[in-house]
Amino acid sequence: MKAAAPSALAVALRSVASVSLAVAAAHALGLADAWWAAISAFVVPDGAWRGSLLRAVLRMLGTLCGALLGVLLGASLGLHGALFVVLMGAATWAGLYFSSTRPYSYAWVLGAVTFAMVLCEAWTARGELQHFALARCANVAVGIVACLLVEGLWALAMRQPVAPPAAPASAASRRVAAVHALQGAIAVTLFAVVLAVHQLHGFAQAMITALAVLIVPLGADAQEAHPKVRQRMVLRLAGCALAVLLSLALLPLLQGRPLACQLALALGVAAGGWVQQAVPAWRYAALQFTVAFLMVFVQDRGWDVHPQVALARLVGIVAGVALTFAVMAAWSAAATWLARRRLRGPTP
Repeated sequence: MKAAAPSALAVALRSVASVSLAVAAAHALGLADAWWAAISAFVVPDGAWRGSLLRAVLRMLGTLCGALLGVLLGASLGLHGALFVVLMGAATWAGLYFSSTRPYSYAWVLGAVTFAMVLCEAWTARGELQHFALARCANVAVGIVACLLVEGLWALAMRQPVAPPAAPASAASRRVAAVHALQGAIAVTLFAVVLAVHQLHGFAQAMITALAVLIVPLGADAQEAHPKVRQRMVLRLAGCALAVLLSLALLPLLQGRPLACQLALALGVAAGGWVQQAVPAWRYAALQFTVAFLMVFVQDRGWDVHPQVALARLVGIVAGVALTFAVMAAWSAAATWLARRRLRGPTP
Protein backbone atom coordinates (compact mmCIF):
# COMPACT_ATOMS: atom_id res chain seq x y z
CA MET A 1 0.00 0.00 0.00
CA LYS A 2 1.26 3.44 -0.89
CA ALA A 3 1.80 5.70 2.12
CA ALA A 4 -0.01 9.02 2.17
CA ALA A 5 2.13 12.11 1.76
CA PRO A 6 2.87 13.61 5.17
CA SER A 7 1.42 17.03 5.92
CA ALA A 8 3.80 19.97 6.18
CA LEU A 9 2.73 20.62 9.77
CA ALA A 10 3.42 17.02 10.79
CA VAL A 11 6.86 17.16 9.18
CA ALA A 12 7.62 20.44 10.96
CA LEU A 13 6.61 19.03 14.36
CA ARG A 14 8.63 15.86 13.88
CA SER A 15 11.64 17.91 12.78
CA VAL A 16 11.48 19.96 15.99
CA ALA A 17 11.14 16.81 18.11
CA SER A 18 14.05 15.04 16.37
CA VAL A 19 16.38 18.04 16.57
CA SER A 20 15.48 18.78 20.20
CA LEU A 21 16.14 15.17 21.21
CA ALA A 22 19.43 15.07 19.30
CA VAL A 23 20.69 18.32 20.84
CA ALA A 24 19.74 17.23 24.35
CA ALA A 25 21.51 13.89 23.87
CA ALA A 26 24.64 15.48 22.36
CA HIS A 27 24.87 17.96 25.24
CA ALA A 28 24.30 15.21 27.80
CA LEU A 29 27.13 13.18 26.25
CA GLY A 30 29.40 16.24 26.14
CA LEU A 31 29.97 15.97 22.39
CA ALA A 32 31.84 18.75 20.61
CA ASP A 33 30.27 20.38 17.54
CA ALA A 34 26.79 19.27 18.57
CA TRP A 35 25.23 20.94 15.52
CA TRP A 36 26.28 17.84 13.54
CA ALA A 37 23.83 15.82 15.62
CA ALA A 38 21.09 18.40 15.05
CA ILE A 39 21.76 18.52 11.30
CA SER A 40 21.67 14.72 11.01
CA ALA A 41 18.38 14.58 12.89
CA PHE A 42 16.90 17.13 10.48
CA VAL A 43 18.13 15.78 7.13
CA VAL A 44 17.62 12.02 7.56
CA PRO A 45 13.77 11.79 7.49
CA ASP A 46 12.47 10.63 4.12
CA GLY A 47 8.69 10.65 4.50
CA ALA A 48 8.30 6.99 5.47
CA TRP A 49 9.92 4.83 8.12
CA ARG A 50 11.81 2.50 5.79
CA GLY A 51 13.02 5.38 3.65
CA SER A 52 14.32 7.17 6.72
CA LEU A 53 15.98 3.98 7.94
CA LEU A 54 17.75 3.54 4.61
CA ARG A 55 18.98 7.15 4.61
CA ALA A 56 20.17 6.72 8.21
CA VAL A 57 22.16 3.61 7.33
CA LEU A 58 23.68 5.26 4.25
CA ARG A 59 24.55 8.44 6.18
CA MET A 60 26.23 6.48 8.94
CA LEU A 61 28.07 4.17 6.54
CA GLY A 62 29.34 7.04 4.41
CA THR A 63 30.39 9.03 7.47
CA LEU A 64 32.28 6.11 9.00
CA CYS A 65 34.10 5.24 5.78
CA GLY A 66 34.99 8.85 5.05
CA ALA A 67 36.21 9.44 8.60
CA LEU A 68 38.30 6.27 8.67
CA LEU A 69 39.93 6.99 5.33
CA GLY A 70 40.48 10.62 6.34
CA VAL A 71 42.22 9.65 9.57
CA LEU A 72 44.41 7.05 7.87
CA LEU A 73 45.54 9.39 5.09
CA GLY A 74 45.41 12.60 7.13
CA ALA A 75 47.87 11.23 9.67
CA SER A 76 50.46 10.85 6.91
CA LEU A 77 50.02 14.35 5.45
CA GLY A 78 52.66 16.07 7.54
CA LEU A 79 53.79 19.13 5.62
CA HIS A 80 53.18 17.63 2.19
CA GLY A 81 50.94 20.26 0.65
CA ALA A 82 51.03 18.62 -2.77
CA LEU A 83 49.66 15.39 -1.29
CA PHE A 84 46.84 17.30 0.40
CA VAL A 85 45.89 18.97 -2.90
CA VAL A 86 45.93 15.69 -4.84
CA LEU A 87 43.86 13.86 -2.22
CA MET A 88 41.22 16.58 -2.09
CA GLY A 89 40.84 16.66 -5.84
CA ALA A 90 40.74 12.87 -6.12
CA ALA A 91 38.17 12.53 -3.31
CA THR A 92 35.89 15.12 -4.94
CA TRP A 93 36.05 13.42 -8.31
CA ALA A 94 35.42 9.98 -6.80
CA GLY A 95 32.52 11.20 -4.65
CA LEU A 96 30.77 12.93 -7.55
CA TYR A 97 31.49 10.14 -10.03
CA PHE A 98 30.35 7.23 -7.88
CA SER A 99 27.31 9.11 -6.56
CA SER A 100 26.17 9.46 -10.18
CA THR A 101 27.01 5.97 -11.40
CA ARG A 102 26.33 3.74 -8.37
CA PRO A 103 23.20 2.99 -6.33
CA TYR A 104 22.73 4.63 -2.95
CA SER A 105 24.50 7.85 -3.89
CA TYR A 106 23.83 9.32 -0.43
CA ALA A 107 26.54 7.14 1.11
CA TRP A 108 29.09 8.18 -1.53
CA VAL A 109 28.27 11.86 -0.98
CA LEU A 110 28.58 11.60 2.82
CA GLY A 111 31.81 9.66 2.47
CA ALA A 112 33.37 12.31 0.25
CA VAL A 113 32.15 15.21 2.44
CA THR A 114 33.38 13.61 5.67
CA PHE A 115 36.72 12.68 4.11
CA ALA A 116 37.16 16.30 2.97
CA MET A 117 36.29 17.62 6.43
CA VAL A 118 38.72 15.30 8.19
CA LEU A 119 41.51 15.97 5.71
CA CYS A 120 41.03 19.75 6.05
CA GLU A 121 41.16 19.35 9.82
CA ALA A 122 44.37 17.34 9.47
CA TRP A 123 45.96 20.06 7.36
CA THR A 124 44.79 23.20 9.21
CA ALA A 125 44.56 22.11 12.85
CA ARG A 126 47.23 19.38 13.00
CA GLY A 127 45.82 18.32 16.35
CA GLU A 128 44.13 15.17 17.62
CA LEU A 129 42.63 14.06 14.34
CA GLN A 130 41.04 10.95 15.86
CA HIS A 131 39.04 13.10 18.32
CA PHE A 132 37.66 15.22 15.48
CA ALA A 133 36.66 12.18 13.43
CA LEU A 134 35.12 10.42 16.44
CA ALA A 135 33.14 13.54 17.36
CA ARG A 136 31.80 13.73 13.81
CA CYS A 137 30.78 10.05 13.80
CA ALA A 138 29.30 10.19 17.32
CA ASN A 139 27.21 13.26 16.53
CA VAL A 140 25.91 11.73 13.32
CA ALA A 141 24.98 8.56 15.22
CA VAL A 142 23.16 10.57 17.91
CA GLY A 143 21.23 12.55 15.30
CA ILE A 144 20.29 9.40 13.41
CA VAL A 145 19.04 7.61 16.52
CA ALA A 146 16.99 10.65 17.57
CA CYS A 147 15.44 10.91 14.13
CA LEU A 148 14.60 7.20 13.84
CA LEU A 149 13.09 7.18 17.32
CA VAL A 150 10.77 10.10 16.53
CA GLU A 151 9.90 8.79 13.06
CA GLY A 152 9.24 5.29 14.42
CA LEU A 153 7.01 6.52 17.24
CA TRP A 154 5.10 8.71 14.80
CA ALA A 155 4.55 5.80 12.40
CA LEU A 156 3.27 3.63 15.26
CA ALA A 157 1.01 6.34 16.66
CA MET A 158 -0.48 7.13 13.25
CA ARG A 159 -0.57 3.44 12.26
CA GLN A 160 1.05 4.30 8.98
CA PRO A 161 1.82 1.47 6.52
CA VAL A 162 5.53 0.77 6.24
CA ALA A 163 6.21 1.92 2.70
CA PRO A 164 9.32 0.66 0.90
CA PRO A 165 12.16 3.15 0.40
CA ALA A 166 12.34 4.98 -2.89
CA ALA A 167 14.20 3.21 -5.65
CA PRO A 168 17.74 4.49 -6.31
CA ALA A 169 17.95 7.09 -9.07
CA SER A 170 19.01 5.81 -12.47
CA ALA A 171 22.74 5.95 -13.00
CA ALA A 172 24.26 8.39 -15.47
CA SER A 173 26.63 7.24 -18.18
CA ARG A 174 30.18 6.86 -17.01
CA ARG A 175 31.53 9.35 -19.54
CA VAL A 176 29.08 12.09 -18.56
CA ALA A 177 29.62 11.40 -14.85
CA ALA A 178 33.41 11.50 -15.27
CA VAL A 179 33.30 14.85 -17.09
CA HIS A 180 30.87 16.34 -14.58
CA ALA A 181 32.96 15.15 -11.63
CA LEU A 182 36.10 16.59 -13.20
CA GLN A 183 34.66 20.11 -13.00
CA GLY A 184 34.11 19.72 -9.25
CA ALA A 185 37.57 18.22 -8.81
CA ILE A 186 39.15 21.20 -10.58
CA ALA A 187 37.33 23.69 -8.32
CA VAL A 188 38.22 21.82 -5.13
CA THR A 189 41.83 21.37 -6.26
CA LEU A 190 42.17 25.14 -6.75
CA PHE A 191 40.75 25.74 -3.29
CA ALA A 192 43.07 23.10 -1.85
CA VAL A 193 46.08 24.88 -3.33
CA VAL A 194 45.09 28.12 -1.58
CA LEU A 195 44.39 26.25 1.66
CA ALA A 196 47.73 24.46 1.46
CA VAL A 197 49.55 27.78 1.13
CA HIS A 198 47.55 30.06 3.44
CA GLN A 199 45.61 27.66 5.73
CA LEU A 200 42.38 29.63 5.53
CA HIS A 201 39.83 27.73 7.62
CA GLY A 202 36.84 29.10 5.70
CA PHE A 203 38.03 27.39 2.53
CA ALA A 204 37.03 24.00 3.95
CA GLN A 205 33.38 25.09 3.64
CA ALA A 206 34.11 26.45 0.17
CA MET A 207 35.41 23.07 -0.96
CA ILE A 208 32.38 21.26 0.47
CA THR A 209 30.13 23.77 -1.33
CA ALA A 210 31.91 23.11 -4.62
CA LEU A 211 31.18 19.42 -4.16
CA ALA A 212 27.62 19.81 -2.88
CA VAL A 213 26.23 22.09 -5.60
CA LEU A 214 27.31 19.64 -8.30
CA ILE A 215 25.20 16.79 -6.90
CA VAL A 216 22.42 16.96 -9.48
CA PRO A 217 20.78 14.47 -11.87
CA LEU A 218 22.79 14.12 -15.07
CA GLY A 219 21.52 13.89 -18.64
CA ALA A 220 23.07 12.85 -21.92
CA ASP A 221 25.73 15.55 -21.71
CA ALA A 222 27.59 17.09 -18.78
CA GLN A 223 26.70 20.58 -20.03
CA GLU A 224 22.99 19.84 -19.48
CA ALA A 225 23.57 19.80 -15.72
CA HIS A 226 24.82 23.40 -15.61
CA PRO A 227 21.38 25.09 -15.24
CA LYS A 228 20.51 22.70 -12.39
CA VAL A 229 23.84 23.42 -10.70
CA ARG A 230 23.32 27.19 -11.03
CA GLN A 231 19.87 26.88 -9.50
CA ARG A 232 21.35 24.87 -6.65
CA MET A 233 23.97 27.58 -6.13
CA VAL A 234 21.32 30.29 -5.83
CA LEU A 235 19.22 28.25 -3.40
CA ARG A 236 22.24 27.39 -1.25
CA LEU A 237 23.30 31.03 -1.06
CA ALA A 238 19.78 32.30 -0.41
CA GLY A 239 19.01 29.81 2.35
CA CYS A 240 22.24 30.38 4.26
CA ALA A 241 22.11 34.18 3.84
CA LEU A 242 18.53 34.31 5.13
CA ALA A 243 19.47 32.28 8.21
CA VAL A 244 22.43 34.53 8.97
CA LEU A 245 20.41 37.73 8.54
CA LEU A 246 17.56 36.42 10.67
CA SER A 247 19.98 35.28 13.36
CA LEU A 248 21.71 38.66 13.45
CA ALA A 249 18.31 40.30 13.90
CA LEU A 250 17.19 37.88 16.62
CA LEU A 251 20.29 37.60 18.81
CA PRO A 252 20.09 41.13 20.32
CA LEU A 253 16.47 40.44 21.25
CA LEU A 254 17.15 36.99 22.72
CA GLN A 255 20.12 38.20 24.85
CA GLY A 256 21.26 34.64 25.48
CA ARG A 257 18.18 33.70 27.53
CA PRO A 258 17.93 29.89 27.33
CA LEU A 259 14.16 29.67 26.95
CA ALA A 260 14.05 32.37 24.27
CA CYS A 261 16.92 30.75 22.35
CA GLN A 262 15.29 27.34 22.50
CA LEU A 263 12.02 28.80 21.25
CA ALA A 264 13.81 30.56 18.38
CA LEU A 265 15.59 27.31 17.48
CA ALA A 266 12.33 25.36 17.50
CA LEU A 267 10.59 27.94 15.31
CA GLY A 268 13.49 28.02 12.85
CA VAL A 269 13.56 24.23 12.54
CA ALA A 270 9.78 24.09 12.21
CA ALA A 271 9.87 26.71 9.46
CA GLY A 272 12.57 24.81 7.58
CA GLY A 273 10.72 21.51 7.87
CA TRP A 274 7.43 23.06 6.80
CA VAL A 275 8.86 24.77 3.70
CA GLN A 276 10.68 21.59 2.65
CA GLN A 277 7.38 19.70 2.57
CA ALA A 278 5.01 22.46 1.44
CA VAL A 279 7.13 24.17 -1.24
CA PRO A 280 9.23 21.54 -3.08
CA ALA A 281 10.84 24.16 -5.33
CA TRP A 282 12.42 25.77 -2.26
CA ARG A 283 13.38 22.49 -0.60
CA TYR A 284 17.13 22.94 -0.98
CA ALA A 285 17.01 26.57 0.18
CA ALA A 286 14.99 25.50 3.25
CA LEU A 287 17.57 22.83 4.00
CA GLN A 288 20.43 25.34 3.81
CA PHE A 289 18.49 27.83 5.92
CA THR A 290 17.93 25.24 8.64
CA VAL A 291 21.52 23.99 8.62
CA ALA A 292 22.89 27.53 9.05
CA PHE A 293 20.25 28.31 11.69
CA LEU A 294 21.23 25.20 13.65
CA MET A 295 24.89 26.20 13.49
CA VAL A 296 24.00 29.51 15.16
CA PHE A 297 21.79 28.17 17.94
CA VAL A 298 23.32 24.75 18.68
CA GLN A 299 26.59 25.42 20.46
CA ASP A 300 28.81 23.50 22.88
CA ARG A 301 28.43 26.13 25.60
CA GLY A 302 24.76 25.77 26.40
CA TRP A 303 22.83 28.75 25.02
CA ASP A 304 25.69 31.23 24.64
CA VAL A 305 24.80 31.47 20.95
CA HIS A 306 26.63 33.51 18.34
CA PRO A 307 26.54 33.81 14.53
CA GLN A 308 30.25 33.44 13.80
CA VAL A 309 30.05 29.81 12.67
CA ALA A 310 27.15 30.52 10.32
CA LEU A 311 28.89 33.64 9.01
CA ALA A 312 31.99 31.58 8.25
CA ARG A 313 29.76 29.06 6.48
CA LEU A 314 28.19 31.84 4.40
CA VAL A 315 31.61 33.22 3.41
CA GLY A 316 32.72 29.73 2.42
CA ILE A 317 29.56 29.18 0.40
CA VAL A 318 30.04 32.48 -1.46
CA ALA A 319 33.64 31.55 -2.28
CA GLY A 320 32.68 27.99 -3.27
CA VAL A 321 29.85 29.14 -5.52
CA ALA A 322 31.98 31.85 -7.16
CA LEU A 323 34.88 29.57 -8.07
CA THR A 324 32.67 26.67 -9.13
CA PHE A 325 30.67 29.01 -11.35
CA ALA A 326 33.93 30.30 -12.87
CA VAL A 327 35.16 26.75 -13.55
CA MET A 328 31.83 25.83 -15.18
CA ALA A 329 31.87 29.00 -17.31
CA ALA A 330 35.42 28.31 -18.46
CA TRP A 331 34.48 24.69 -19.20
CA SER A 332 31.46 25.77 -21.28
CA ALA A 333 33.55 28.32 -23.17
CA ALA A 334 36.20 25.72 -23.94
CA ALA A 335 33.56 23.21 -25.07
CA THR A 336 31.96 25.80 -27.36
CA TRP A 337 35.33 26.74 -28.85
CA LEU A 338 36.19 23.09 -29.52
CA ALA A 339 32.77 22.46 -31.10
CA ARG A 340 33.21 25.42 -33.47
CA ARG A 341 36.71 24.31 -34.34
CA ARG A 342 35.45 20.86 -35.30
CA LEU A 343 32.75 22.40 -37.52
CA ARG A 344 35.30 24.50 -39.37
CA GLY A 345 37.44 21.47 -40.04
CA PRO A 346 41.26 21.39 -40.25
CA THR A 347 43.03 24.66 -41.01
CA PRO A 348 44.36 24.68 -44.59
